Formats: sequence, C-alpha cells, structure tokens
Amino acid sequence: MVVQAYNAHAIRKYAGFVSAINFATEQLAPLETLINRMNLGNALPGDWRVPKPDELKAQLAKARKDLEDLKAHAVKYEIELKSREWRV
Repeated sequence: MVVQAYNAHAIRKYAGFVSAINFATEQLAPLETLINRMNLGNALPGDWRVPKPDELKAQLAKARKDLEDLKAHAVKYEIELKSREWRV
C-alpha cells in the first residue's frame, strides 16, 4: 500500500516536471516575435543598451536546445523516475 502511494506520488511529480518543461518551451514563442520586431537604434555612449537581435536569437536558440535536452533526458529516465520516491 505504501509503495503504491509512493509510485502515485512519483508519477504525479514526473508529470508535473514534464508539464513545466513544456510550459517553459511554449513561453519562448512570444519572445521570438518580440526579437523579430526589434529595431537597431543609434545609442549614444553611456546610454542604456540591450543585446542585439542576433545575440538574443542565439540565446533563445540555446534556451530551446537546453529545454529539449532536458526533456530528452527526462524521457530517457522516465521509468526510473516514475518508479522511485522523489526526495526533497
């Protein structure tokens, strides 16, 4: 009985983990739209500046790749994660 409760808890935790990864991935789409609308302005020395669109696109691509790698790693160990008690 206790093992079933742990298994149910582990399955819920894994589902929440995968949902969080999917949610984070979905939140990157509006950022791409925002980056594509950016204009390069002429900033004076000492003005506040943001990274250039190319730099932001590279960072966005890296974030997407990292999330995809994390999800692939989670899927690879899905059975193990679901079968163990998750300790905090």
